[in-house]
Amino acid sequence: MKLKFTFILICLLAGLLCKAQIQFVGAQNKLPIPSLNIYNEKGTLIGFTDKTGVTQFLDNGVKKQKLPLAVTVQHISYENKTFSLVSLDDKQLYFLESRPQVLKEVTVTAKSKEVVVLKGYFRSLETFDHQYKYFSDGIVEFYIPLKKGKPKYRLIDYRVFVDSIVAKDYNAKMRSFFQIPRITEIDNRKLADRLNDLVKENDTSSRIRLLKKGNEVGHLTTDADRSNVQLYLDKVLPDTVVNEKLFSLEAKTFHEVTIENYNATELNSMTPFNLTALYQNIVASLKRKKEYGHIPCEILNEFYVMENGYITEEEYKSNQKGLTKSIYTTPQKSNYKIRFWEKLEDYHIPAINDGLAKQLGENLQLIN
Repeated sequence: MKLKFTFILICLLAGLLCKAQIQFVGAQNKLPIPSLNIYNEKGTLIGFTDKTGVTQFLDNGVKKQKLPLAVTVQHISYENKTFSLVSLDDKQLYFLESRPQVLKEVTVTAKSKEVVVLKGYFRSLETFDHQYKYFSDGIVEFYIPLKKGKPKYRLIDYRVFVDSIVAKDYNAKMRSFFQIPRITEIDNRKLADRLNDLVKENDTSSRIRLLKKGNEVGHLTTDADRSNVQLYLDKVLPDTVVNEKLFSLEAKTFHEVTIENYNATELNSMTPFNLTALYQNIVASLKRKKEYGHIPCEILNEFYVMENGYITEEEYKSNQKGLTKSIYTTPQKSNYKIRFWEKLEDYHIPAINDGLAKQLGENLQLIN
């Protein structure tokens, strides 16, 4: 039994501290940066930015900490930035530099471009009741048929970390009713086809607003040199909550964001082959028993493409042994031969934030 809700640790949105007007924008295009995560020096998430790039602090974040406060901000498309937060009252504007996209294109001999192969780095973070529960990262290969069939993947090298105390608490309160996606979900359709049900309005020369039922739910942004496009999309309509219930099980989803980066700008021709990075984030709360109430949780999955290419359907069929389709099927133990986490800088992949990195091997123990 499972409730499917596809993607940071947040108290209910009503508990957000919105007094500060701290905004983040791109240094080149001067456009707001949504879904920017803000961490304190311990690696705890204390806030994120909304679609206008304005910071929404969590109730458990800055209220209980003294200023000035050292914070680090992280986003899939921008370089990490660390600064000292000295006030929550003043209007503040921060500019972030775009993260270079380094992609090694591998030429694969194929009669036709039938199946896309993407090899890259993934990481998955899960929190429960304001604490890190699970973290994994590694190298993965995605096989994505462009004509028919669902994407599948193969994990190559990977690490798994678990906080046994938090996991025990989760199992006691939730058991196995809620299954968590720990691999990014990839859609094999052209990007234009996926956005067919949304209204598109030009906002600026480099940004197109995406509307659903008259509400802005995302946008398409072209970078300054017009060589890349970013999709931002929140499946939860503004000022709404998605409620799911199955018998006594309840899930409330406040925020289900996808960010995708492409090394192309022509919407009608963009396929998964053009994908360079993918970010999926769910902010929700879970409830199984009345006495526990709704407990906040976060699921954060990222994927950064390092190599791409094509194979034929015949090659794909002969390669399917050992491939996995379900993003809910994840390993319980680590398995790696190379220290892949030491090579992220070569591909300009954002490093794990310092606070979380310090917990790896301490509260979060490596499972071998």
